[in-house]
Amino acid sequence: MSAASIYSTTGTVASVFQRMSQNGRPDMDIVFDNHKEGKTYTTFDAIAGKVNITAPHEARFDEIQITFEGTARTAIENLSPHTTKSRTTARHNFLKLTMPIKESDYPQPRVAEAGRTYTFPFNFVVPDQLLPRACSHSTVGDHVHHAHCQLPPSMGDRTLPLKDDLSPDMAIVDYAVRVKVIRSRERDNKDMVLVEGLRKIHIIPAVSEAPPLNIRLADKDYALSKTKSLKKGMFSGKLGKITVSAEQPGALVIPSPASTTKAQPTTMATVNLRFDPHDASSQPPRLGGLTTKIKATTFFSTRPAIDFPAQFSQQVHFETTRGIYDTSVSLNSRCVESVAWTQQCASPAYSRRGSSTSTSSSDDYSDCTQSSPETGNTYYTASILVPITLPSSKAWIPSFHSCITSRAYCIDLSLTIHTPGTGVPASTVHLHVPVQIAADGNNGRRASLTAEEAAIELAEQEAEEYLRPRVLEVPREELIGRSVLGSAAMELPPSYDDFAPRQVVDPGRG
Repeated sequence: MSAASIYSTTGTVASVFQRMSQNGRPDMDIVFDNHKEGKTYTTFDAIAGKVNITAPHEARFDEIQITFEGTARTAIENLSPHTTKSRTTARHNFLKLTMPIKESDYPQPRVAEAGRTYTFPFNFVVPDQLLPRACSHSTVGDHVHHAHCQLPPSMGDRTLPLKDDLSPDMAIVDYAVRVKVIRSRERDNKDMVLVEGLRKIHIIPAVSEAPPLNIRLADKDYALSKTKSLKKGMFSGKLGKITVSAEQPGALVIPSPASTTKAQPTTMATVNLRFDPHDASSQPPRLGGLTTKIKATTFFSTRPAIDFPAQFSQQVHFETTRGIYDTSVSLNSRCVESVAWTQQCASPAYSRRGSSTSTSSSDDYSDCTQSSPETGNTYYTASILVPITLPSSKAWIPSFHSCITSRAYCIDLSLTIHTPGTGVPASTVHLHVPVQIAADGNNGRRASLTAEEAAIELAEQEAEEYLRPRVLEVPREELIGRSVLGSAAMELPPSYDDFAPRQVVDPGRG
């Protein structure tokens, strides 16, 4: 027997039925199949159950609406003295699926008997994307419109028994099954809600890993490389300069809710170091500690976004219709003093090579242990592998961009560098590397294909059809010539003799 969880709510009664409130209001029970508190649904999951409605008094109604809805709500505090409103709010109903109810499921006539319970089943499936009309505003490109047509994850809803998802109160995305009992008013045929109830659920849709973020020079949100000059001492000369860089790591993938794995999402980042000494006697500095944090940035607005907000977040602080909420979570801190430096020798840009020198290698550096270094051509490199694991103390949601809300993540790396001289404080280099959080969906259903994958699959099908074995045989005699009309029907196909070269006969011979 399948487990079921029941959620009861007291409906609101219209003014014409206020007399019913004296002895009790209609009860509405929304029952979910195979549900438990804190359960998470994902793409292609079924949301099935039933609605039980009990009326304490006899009442006429016309329709019962059962819908599965997704809503985003945002709020911006007004700091301007020119307005009387304390905040501006926005609401975006991006999803609404309606459960059809058969005529035979309604009582005939449509009058609810006192004390009788009426049951109406429902069955929804979490879609893999929204309809194009869910994002009807203008955007800078199709890629933004495509992102806005993806399901956003549940976010910021404090009514569900879940962990902190690092969202502010000004940005909420929720999903719910909503039930309404409707009656048409006789004088103007206007629909009037007699009873309304809803049950919220938590959804983390499947999100695939996107290509690495294209970081523009003017974007100050991220810093993938930094160079810092080092000194030997307070009053000493230069030691050299060190460059710390990192590439965007792979996505952190949230496992499917149906997965049995207990491991937290993990990825690996690589920090590359390069030290260019000021002179041949300068040695690489001693490394200290490496601290890693993940920063979650929530963008919210009361107007639809025409572009991805992460690319111009510096301007957001000066817009009255947009807001940003940043929060960081510490991941790890460790000592990297034991990281080994490798001496490298830069190849000269232009140099003559002997005829025996191989030209197959295009490396711009080589190991200098076999040759004496030259001033200005020697540098040192090192690499640090940084494991990144999301802590289980938070409820992580995928990266996403919708019309009025977005979520982006960034890895903050802080590396401490010590110089050999005394009196010089340790230097710290900070990197801000973007990272994605993706999510696995329902493994029992195939994920939707991208345009490239669909084209490849179509090409494979065409190739398979072309190479499919066929049986060729001579047609039966009664079928020959049936496709030609008139007297030409009995003509045979031409033979090689018809195309033989003509011979010229000398009339004098014979």
